[in-house]
Amino acid sequence: MRSLVVRSAVVGSIAAAALIGAPAAAAADAAALTPTFTIGHGLYPGDVSICGGRIDAQASSDYPEPYGPNYVLLTTHFAGTSRVCMVDGTLHWRNLDTGASGTTQWALSGWDGPGAPTAVYFDPGAGRVSVEITASTPHIPGGGRVHGVLNRG
Repeated sequence: MRSLVVRSAVVGSIAAAALIGAPAAAAADAAALTPTFTIGHGLYPGDVSICGGRIDAQASSDYPEPYGPNYVLLTTHFAGTSRVCMVDGTLHWRNLDTGASGTTQWALSGWDGPGAPTAVYFDPGAGRVSVEITASTPHIPGGGRVHGVLNRG
């Protein structure tokens, strides 16, 4: 009975260590950002079709050149009166260590859906980076601060 208790304690400790260590290892490759909530339109900007939903974002720095060492994957989750939900906007970034900043335009379709995220590439240099994702339509911006994920060089 005692050996069963000892084995259970050892297995539990190993499992706990794996769970505690896993997020730290994952953070080196990617970081989830807060979603952007927005409305979109049908295939053409004047289209009366309306849709709305959220855009999930995940920042990463594992993409090879020439596109840029850093990117944010935008994944749509929209519903509306049209099968198509067009949305566009801007990714704003600021390197908190160097003060460098910039913007990158993006556009995506609700057709893409969770199975086909859109990548937005940018190069803020090494350091901690603040990212904000805005849409050209009424929205609640998403984003966040990325500590160490977008750290190159």
